[in-house]
Amino acid sequence: MQVNSSQVLANGLRTEFVDTYSAIKNRLADSRLAQVMDLSVGATNREHEFAYFESAPNIVHWRRGDEITSKGMNSVQFTATVHEWGRRIPWLKWDRDDDQTGSLLEVARQTAESAALLPERMFFDLVQNNAGLLPSIPTAPDGAAMFATTAGGAARFGASNGNLLTGSGATSGQILSDYYDVLMQFMKFQDTEGQPLLGDSILQRPVVIIHPVELTEAMETAFRQKQQLGDTSVGGSKSNLISDTAKNVTLWASPRLTDANDWYAFIGDPPKQATFYLDREGVQEESSLMEDNNSDRTRSTAEESIQWWLRSGAGIALPYGAIKTTNT
Repeated sequence: MQVNSSQVLANGLRTEFVDTYSAIKNRLADSRLAQVMDLSVGATNREHEFAYFESAPNIVHWRRGDEITSKGMNSVQFTATVHEWGRRIPWLKWDRDDDQTGSLLEVARQTAESAALLPERMFFDLVQNNAGLLPSIPTAPDGAAMFATTAGGAARFGASNGNLLTGSGATSGQILSDYYDVLMQFMKFQDTEGQPLLGDSILQRPVVIIHPVELTEAMETAFRQKQQLGDTSVGGSKSNLISDTAKNVTLWASPRLTDANDWYAFIGDPPKQATFYLDREGVQEESSLMEDNNSDRTRSTAEESIQWWLRSGAGIALPYGAIKTTNT
C-alpha cells in the first residue's frame, strides 16, 4: 500500500500542521520503565537459554559425632526468543516531488522513532498476558503465568494466593487497604528453603504502582492528597498516611492497560526485575530513493520506499517483585 498523498499535493498548501501526529519522540525515554523492566540484557542468538540455581540449603544442626549432612541445589532453565520487527513505507517518486509540505521523509522516519517504544509495548503485553505485539506470551521460569496464585501445584512463592491478589474495590480507601495487603504479601514470599524471600525491608523500599487511567483520581487521593484529621471545626490538621510514613510510591497511569480496575505493584530494587528486554540488533534503515538506487524495479516503476528493521524480544524472569491486584 503506497502513501495516500493526494491531500498534500495541492499548490499553495501551508505547512503549519505538518507535525500534528509527531509526538512519538516526546514519549521515547521514560525512566519509569527501567524501574520495572531490565533493559540491559544483550542477545547474541535467535533463542537464548537462561538458567539459575534455586536457594542454597540452609545451615542445620550438626549432631556431635555425626557426619555433616549434605543437600544439593536444584536449578531452573528457561528460554527467551528474539523476534524480527520491520516496516516499509512506499510511495511514487512523483508524490515526493509534489509534496507541498516537504515532509514526507521526515514524517515517515517517525516509524524508526516508534521502535524505541517496543520495550514498553512488550512490557505491557507481558503484564497483561496479552499478545498484542509479541507473537506469544512466554510463561515465567516456574511454568506459571507472570501473575498466578500457584506454580507447579503449590502456592506460588510459598504464600497463599501467590502474586495475584483479589482487591476490595476501586475507591481510594479500598486501594490504600489493598496496597498494605500487597506489602504484606511480599513479606510472606518464601525461597525454596522456606525462608523469607524478600524480608521486612519491603516496608522501606520504593514501590511503582502501574494503574489504568480510570483509577487516577482514586490513586492520587490515596497516595498523594492530604486528608483532614481531627475536629474540622477547630481546624484539624491535614495528613496523608503514605507520605507521613515516608513511603516512596510512584504512580504510573497508563492508557496501555485495558482493564479499568486492575493494578500492578512493583517493588524497587528487587534482586531481579520481573521482566526483561532482549536487544539483539538495533534499528537499521534502508531506502530505495531513485537518485540513490539502481534497482530495476525502482527505475521501472518509480516506486520508492524506506524501511526499517530490528531484532529484539522480551521475557519474564521469576516475578517475585511484582504483584497484580484484580478487581471485578
